[in-house]
Amino acid sequence: MKKKLIVLAALLLAALLIFWFFYPLRSYIVMSIYSAQHSENSVMKRHGFSMNMPSGDGWYPFVMTYNADGFAAWSGIDADMSILYNFGAFDFWTRTSAIYDTDSDKYCAFYGAYALHENGGVFGFRGDGAPDMDAVTSAVEYDYTQLVLAGFGCRDIVFRADGFDMQTNVSYAGSGGWMRIDADIVTNGVAHHFERDCTAYLQYGPPTRTADTDFAPVTLKGRLYLKYFEEYGCTLMLYVIAPSAAAVDECDARILSETEISAVRK
Repeated sequence: MKKKLIVLAALLLAALLIFWFFYPLRSYIVMSIYSAQHSENSVMKRHGFSMNMPSGDGWYPFVMTYNADGFAAWSGIDADMSILYNFGAFDFWTRTSAIYDTDSDKYCAFYGAYALHENGGVFGFRGDGAPDMDAVTSAVEYDYTQLVLAGFGCRDIVFRADGFDMQTNVSYAGSGGWMRIDADIVTNGVAHHFERDCTAYLQYGPPTRTADTDFAPVTLKGRLYLKYFEEYGCTLMLYVIAPSAAAVDECDARILSETEISAVRK
């Protein structure tokens, strides 16, 4: 009898843990499989290089890959784009991502990379070698507005990047020749009321806190490192977006700068 009670107690505890951690566990399982599938047909895979990007405290456990097949049609640029990305970790009590938490330095925060191959051109650069800021901004805008905000059901989307500050010939991620671009981004925040289930909640969990205004505009800080790699025929853009300059600096120094880019033997 005592043994049966112990087994029953263990089963109940396991069921409770699964119930409590259902959203993060679901996210980890689904996204690890989904990301692996996209990695197999990514720009990196097809052009013979890899980008190894770490995670860190307060962030999701691993960086994911997504192939943005809709980017070319949306932007009018004949380019293939793969996105590496990470977002705020799941909170123990809310069991959802810190991306929703307006009091967190992970609110609306992402870091990762864009890998782009433009057919018949060099993405992000003009003929004289100067950066094409319309093209560069379009990659960030597509990601945040069409993949993040639209995925939550946001309809009245706002996006504006300005206040650009550029530095050239920056050494970063193991090589020189990068351009660093800082900017202010005025766009919608992701805090909103739960109305109906959507696919995006598989990643982030559903929002559990009420928002005064759904998708209220915010001013975010963005930093991007831009470089064309001739040996791969691709432009790489390493990025971080966060609510404050301090949060951007921290992610840049501790995580993003540790990215490793290397050729893959075929």
